[in-house]
Amino acid sequence: MAKKKQKSKANSSFATYLKIIFAFLIIIGIGLLTYLNLNENKETNKSLKTEITKTIKPKNDEKNIVNAIYKAPKNQNEEKNLKQEFSEIFANLDINKNDDNCKITSVNCFETKEYSAFGKDTKATNIKAKLAIIIDDVATRQESDEIKAIIKSGKKITPSFFPNTNNHPNTNDFAKEFSHYMIHLPLRAVSFSKEEPLTLTPQDDYKNIENRIKNIKIAFPNLKFLNNHTGSAFTSDEDAMRRLFKALKKYDLIFVDSRTIASTKAPVLAKEFKQNYIHRNIFLDNSQNLSDINKKLDEAVQFALKNKRAIAIAHPHKNSLKAISEYDFSKVELVYIDDIYNDYK
Repeated sequence: MAKKKQKSKANSSFATYLKIIFAFLIIIGIGLLTYLNLNENKETNKSLKTEITKTIKPKNDEKNIVNAIYKAPKNQNEEKNLKQEFSEIFANLDINKNDDNCKITSVNCFETKEYSAFGKDTKATNIKAKLAIIIDDVATRQESDEIKAIIKSGKKITPSFFPNTNNHPNTNDFAKEFSHYMIHLPLRAVSFSKEEPLTLTPQDDYKNIENRIKNIKIAFPNLKFLNNHTGSAFTSDEDAMRRLFKALKKYDLIFVDSRTIASTKAPVLAKEFKQNYIHRNIFLDNSQNLSDINKKLDEAVQFALKNKRAIAIAHPHKNSLKAISEYDFSKVELVYIDDIYNDYK
C-alpha cells in the first residue's frame, strides 16, 4: 500500500514537471514569433518610406507643369465674371416672353427692369457712370447722316448697321464713315413676319454660320461688335449659339446681346468662350412718342447711375434721334460700345 502511494506521488511530480517544460516552450515560441514579426514590419516600413519619398519628391519639370496648368485669375473681377450665374442676371424676368417686335412699334414689350448682378460691387467707386446707346437697324444714307450729325455735336452713339443684302446694298460704305460701329445680325425669331434676307436660323450648321460671319467681316474689316436683330428663337438655342460664338471667335468678334428673349443662352456661351457678357439693359423707343422716349432716356441714365454702366438701344426713327440729340446727358459719360465692354468683366 505504501509502495503504491509512493509510486503515485512520483507519477504526479513527473506530470507537473512536463507541464512546466511545455509551458516554458510555449512562452519561448511566442516570444520568438513576436520578435520575427516586429523585425519584418520594421523592414517593410523602412522600404515603404523609401519608396514614398522617391514617389512624391517633386522634380523641377513637375513643378513647371503644375504652374502651367493653374493660372490664377488676373484680378477679382475676372474671377467674378467666370462665376457669374445666369439666374443672377434674369432673376426678375419671365423667361418665356420675347420682344422681337419691340424692334418695330409694339408698346407691349416685357419690362427690362432688372437687378444688376454687378451693381453692389460698383457703388463705392467715384468713376462717372457710363451709358452706351446703340442705334439699331441702320440701313440708309439718311439714317447714317443723321447719326453722324449727332456724333459731331459731341454725343457718342454707336450705329449698328444691317449687313449687306439686296435690301441694304451700301451699308458697308456707310460704315466706313464711322470710327465706331456695329453689325446688326439678323437671327431667327420665334415669331416675326418681316424677316431679313440671310437671317441665320437655329438649324444652320457651323459651316453656313461661319461663312456668313466671314463674309460680314470681309465687308466690314474694322468690325469688332455685333448684336442680334430679333433672334428670340436663335439666341434661346444653346447649340445654335455655340456654333455662332465659335464663328465669332474665329474672326475676333464680340457678341452684344440685344436680349430679345429672357431665356437667351448668350450668358452661358460668353462664359464658355471666356468673353464678357455684355447686353442691352433698356429699349428706348418701344413707343415712338417723344415724351415716352425721354422718360426711357431718364430711366437709362438712372440705371447707369445706379449700376455705373448701362446699354440702351434705340432705332433711327425721327423722334428717337430728336430725343437723343436734345437730351442732357451731363450726369453720365456717353460712350461708344467699345468703351464700355471691359466694364462688364
